[in-house]
Amino acid sequence: MLEFVGRVEDGLPELEVMAHAWLLGPAVAGIVYVHPLTVHLVDEDGTLSVTDVLLERGRELGWVSTSDLAGWAERCPGWHTTLTGDQLLVRQPDGRHWYDGTLPASPEWRTAAQESGKVFHFTASRGGPEDVITMISSGQALAVVSTFG
Repeated sequence: MLEFVGRVEDGLPELEVMAHAWLLGPAVAGIVYVHPLTVHLVDEDGTLSVTDVLLERGRELGWVSTSDLAGWAERCPGWHTTLTGDQLLVRQPDGRHWYDGTLPASPEWRTAAQESGKVFHFTASRGGPEDVITMISSGQALAVVSTFG
């Protein structure tokens, strides 16, 4: 895990976010996002203003702590996911891309997403897919549910 600390006016480094398909149950498709670079922003005076840019942006767009099941159990308006072959596109409510990249997914994952019409998305501040999955149960991860199709 790498950390980057910079000033807002300096801009952000490119974030390499990776998506991993996760079948939560026989009919529940999920995606776990990991990012090896945690970005912290500081104000001009050196005061830490944002502790994790990716998580802060997620909260602004409707992602909630996994400890708040009622907050993420249903679809969040404006989130939409499509998967064509292995090409995954996730759109945020403002129409911008949250993720545009690959997602190798099993036939069972694809069936679950198609039949339910929704996908559960998870991310956390650090670690690989297994770490994020562990953090989900302890409320240390964020989640959002999108429409699929």
